[in-house]
Amino acid sequence: MNNIFTDSRIKPAIQEGLKKIHFEKPTKVQEKVIPAMLSDLSVVVQAATGSGKTHAYLVPIFNEIDEDAHYVQAIVTLPSRELADQLYQVARQLRDAAGMHFSIAHLAGGTDRERQLEKYQNNTPQLVIATPGRLLDFVQKKVFIVDQVKTFVIDEADMTLDMGFLADIDQVASKMPKDVQIAAFSATIPVKLSNFLRKYMAHPDQIVIDNPSVIAPTIKNDLLDIGSKNRKSILYKLLTMGQPYLALVFANTKQTVDELTRYLQDQGLKVAKIHGGVTERERKRTLRQVEQGQFQYVVASDLAARGLDIDGVSLVINYEIPRDIEFVIHRIGRTGRNGLSGHAITLIREEEMNRIEDLEKMGVHFDFVELKNGELVPRKHYRSRENRQGKNRKLDTKLVGYVKKEKRKRKPGYKKKIKRAIQEDNRQKRKLEQRHEIRKAKRLRKRKREQGR
Repeated sequence: MNNIFTDSRIKPAIQEGLKKIHFEKPTKVQEKVIPAMLSDLSVVVQAATGSGKTHAYLVPIFNEIDEDAHYVQAIVTLPSRELADQLYQVARQLRDAAGMHFSIAHLAGGTDRERQLEKYQNNTPQLVIATPGRLLDFVQKKVFIVDQVKTFVIDEADMTLDMGFLADIDQVASKMPKDVQIAAFSATIPVKLSNFLRKYMAHPDQIVIDNPSVIAPTIKNDLLDIGSKNRKSILYKLLTMGQPYLALVFANTKQTVDELTRYLQDQGLKVAKIHGGVTERERKRTLRQVEQGQFQYVVASDLAARGLDIDGVSLVINYEIPRDIEFVIHRIGRTGRNGLSGHAITLIREEEMNRIEDLEKMGVHFDFVELKNGELVPRKHYRSRENRQGKNRKLDTKLVGYVKKEKRKRKPGYKKKIKRAIQEDNRQKRKLEQRHEIRKAKRLRKRKREQGR
């Protein structure tokens, strides 16, 4: 099979640059996306984070850039400043390795806007890497013109939708040429995103790499029903059972992230935290320290699940299930990357099982485990108990006689009488079960109220 990195359509300098940064064998997404984009096709690519999609679009972009033409030729948007910063570093690495000489602008919220304005008003970049809000700001101020853009890439498109940035993207895209090549990369393609993309792409090349909703085979994906046990103490036990190279704990809110960080620090663990409330300077410092191996444990909100690329995560713990269950997939996808093995554990209580069923319908497979003697051991699937209930339901003692007598010959109508009696008995039992469920739900609500005080 031909290696797309050595395709004759790719400039020799880029081929050499890829070799220098040790890109020798393309990933599946690179094999499919690079030829499509080299053929000037617009693409919608559904691929999981960590599949190699960044270079899948950088290679065709670099290939089309005219180093002597000083106008904006390509734009890549990402929904968070961390992602934009990471892409900027990756793009510079490939540009320098290829010995190319063109200007790359990095525009993101949280960076010095005035300095950027001053820099690019007199020095138009040829490639722009930006967050949607800052990009729109610069386009509206006419810091640079986008009417000659050849390629427009929307990376992490579903996260862009989740964070409410599609309106900004829409305004920028409307100012581009009608024949601009558009490439959208996303782990999932929700209906709203699909409708938006259709506005600018009549017949895009649809590329799906595996099923991003299915957890990578390199990940052991466990589900732990904690019952009435204390969630924090279970978390501490899981983090200290083995020695994870780097453990990432996800919580739903900034408050919970702060609370868990304090709790784990009080237990003597060295813990870093990342969420939207942490200042830009602190976030950068924390990420640098994590990369340097100064922290073994990181507690984060969902922004970090999609907005950061932290290498070496060997364990992911979902402390709680997020409101948007698709985020479970993105969280778990932080581990088991690039062919390395990973371990994910999701903590749940019985009342959350319906959400697990929804995830299973999406193709997420869980191994059911329990904590015994300081280790995780397999347990039966939660549905096996439900399946047995129907089979093992005992008849009321007063009905046993009816059923035994049915074996003998009886007058017409006797069988119907038995069936009616059994049906009534089952109805009464269902009523009792429903009452039990209602009482259990009341107890759970009471427990939540008490925990909230």
